Amino acid sequence: MRRPWRAVLIPVAFGTLLSTQGSALADPLGGGSRRAAATAGATWTNLAPNPAQTSTVTRSAPGGENPPAGVQPQGGGTGWNIKWWDEFNGTSVDWGTKWRGNSSSLADNGRGNKDNQQLEYNLDRNCQEKDGAVTITAKRENHTSPSGTRYGRTSCLLTSTGSSGYTFKHAFIESRAKLTHNVKDSNGKPVSDKRGFWPAFWTWQADGVDSWQETDAYEQYSDNPRKLHLTSHAGSGGGCQPTLGFDPGEGFHTYGADISPSGTRFYIDGKLVCTVAGTPSENTNIIEDMYVYSRPGLEPNPATVSAQKSVDYVRVWQR
Repeated sequence: MRRPWRAVLIPVAFGTLLSTQGSALADPLGGGSRRAAATAGATWTNLAPNPAQTSTVTRSAPGGENPPAGVQPQGGGTGWNIKWWDEFNGTSVDWGTKWRGNSSSLADNGRGNKDNQQLEYNLDRNCQEKDGAVTITAKRENHTSPSGTRYGRTSCLLTSTGSSGYTFKHAFIESRAKLTHNVKDSNGKPVSDKRGFWPAFWTWQADGVDSWQETDAYEQYSDNPRKLHLTSHAGSGGGCQPTLGFDPGEGFHTYGADISPSGTRFYIDGKLVCTVAGTPSENTNIIEDMYVYSRPGLEPNPATVSAQKSVDYVRVWQR
């Protein structure tokens, strides 16, 4: 998903799996190529429209920073031990302890990456924790980074590489989130054209690891909000692009990935939707983001001033 020196989106038709490893793939929309680690050995399940999958998701009860006792990952079975989490039930993000706001996956001090089709510079102040969730706001505002690079958008990212952050090779990661929503114009009115945003929940190689170890539990390109990209860019790789039976910006849903030594299984609302062979060989950390996408024709509507992604919790289990 994100290589600081070269990375572009490869739009793939629904249900199609990429089948090359370590090679340059032509970008169907033009404008470059990227290394793709994927395999034809993946299996996937289409999330066809189903009222049972659009049930209301309730946020964590405020007043506690611990997950419910004995909680297990949705769809992952039993026998898991929770190792790291953030319930976001406080009044401010745990910067410097659980989270850091810059990542080695990005250039420009780990906060901006124009070469990766991103318009935003990520600022900690754009992540606000309250009412049992953390909300990331992407804004149309001018910002000049310490390097002197000028940006017309800002946003925020969270990566689990703080002083007490958690790194892992194999684990079940899960996030309950509401994806691109609250898209507004300068008058605070809703903008129906929601294109231009790129939220994701994913892993990236830990500090000091010098090899690509990425797993995307989900990526969303908001011009096509019901289609998610679930991908392993580690080992033999693999990926699926399910089309959901609901708009993930209309409510909270649960997104998980069981990253095991034998491969990676992707879950949405506890349902197994994709299995691939890829699995990391080195330690990784978690990233939650709300990037602003810059491909011509897919960038934000000129009327759009802001958009948000909200996260109820992030949890990590191991056996």
